[in-house]
Amino acid sequence: MRPKPGQKENPEEPQTGGSFFELSWQWVATSSRRERCFEGLLLGCAVGEALSLSRNGLSPRRALRLFGRTPLRYQFGAGRGFPGDRTHGLIITIQSMLESRADHRTFGRRLANRLFWYRVGTPIRSLVRFFLARRIAMTAPVMPGQLVSDPLIRGAAISLMIQGNQHANRWIESSTSLSSSQEKAPDVAMLIAHAVQVAQRTDSTGLAINTSDVLESLIKETDAQFLKDQLIQLRAPLAANKSVGKTASSLGWADGVPPRMDAIAILAIYAWLRHFSRFRLAVERAVLVGGECSAVAALTGALCGATLGKRSIPREWLDPLTLFPHDKPWRKDLVARVTDWPHGVEDIQNTNAQPSQIMGQVFRNCVFGCFSFLHFCLRIPARLMPLPPRS
Repeated sequence: MRPKPGQKENPEEPQTGGSFFELSWQWVATSSRRERCFEGLLLGCAVGEALSLSRNGLSPRRALRLFGRTPLRYQFGAGRGFPGDRTHGLIITIQSMLESRADHRTFGRRLANRLFWYRVGTPIRSLVRFFLARRIAMTAPVMPGQLVSDPLIRGAAISLMIQGNQHANRWIESSTSLSSSQEKAPDVAMLIAHAVQVAQRTDSTGLAINTSDVLESLIKETDAQFLKDQLIQLRAPLAANKSVGKTASSLGWADGVPPRMDAIAILAIYAWLRHFSRFRLAVERAVLVGGECSAVAALTGALCGATLGKRSIPREWLDPLTLFPHDKPWRKDLVARVTDWPHGVEDIQNTNAQPSQIMGQVFRNCVFGCFSFLHFCLRIPARLMPLPPRS
């Protein structure tokens, strides 16, 4: 993602006018800032995913017909905020990094082991997703069928923990190779990783943030031309304060976000930049785009949470949220371990992963599978019912 030594920048790209975002990978956050970012990222991802699960896979018009408009509420798990596998994949990534002793090869092995046992806990859903996985040849990387194997949200977790390190791409590649063999997938995950680095620095200087400068920084940092071209397309709508839904339509996603990692990452970044200081608006607009809105809303919530912290999340969304079997004391201990990793050799050696809640995780996976099957059955009539013509 970063320019190679001696590589010249594209003279046609506008400069941001400052060095605020250029040295983000060399900057190390304070412990208090890191704690705030991690809590916000984890809970923001959970809230965004829990709000969007009931609408995931539906077009925006069908979702509005079934579940209504804003304000959004939890409609997947009987009024409780039940995040999906993506949030638990984020926790698995953090646990694997704590076990890695700051070595990306060990991290890859630990992560593969934890993902395997997570899938064993949901054998029926794992088999169904395996046989229904999309095998269509596409120019851009397709989202893996297993939500827990989402490399984008794992890239966000890796970026949060790797600081002052120019070799984050090695960690990203170790993570992405477990989910996707497509060559372009690490580039998309690295784009999200850099966005999280920007999110961590937003309140470090007390300067007002210009979201157009943030977008230019992301355009400058990525080396993948297909991502650079899509980011450039966000300049005009961001400057015109265009809504997330209208921007999705202008990009060709009027009937929902396709199951492509680049589409999910681009729209999540736009929702984050468009409502940079407003968590509620960013997540709500991400949920309403339809299609793979669960991935878009989870990423948007993670980016907004890392930027604004836990306090930005509305209480009516935060209070009913459950991350069972990871209760509040368990998460509090995890935050404490993440806060000081990896500042020094002692921290790396003494900071171990939290104890695994194996039986609780299996029970949660079974309950979540029942809710998923129930929603699948309830949405069959809505899928068959014709929609009125567009006005």
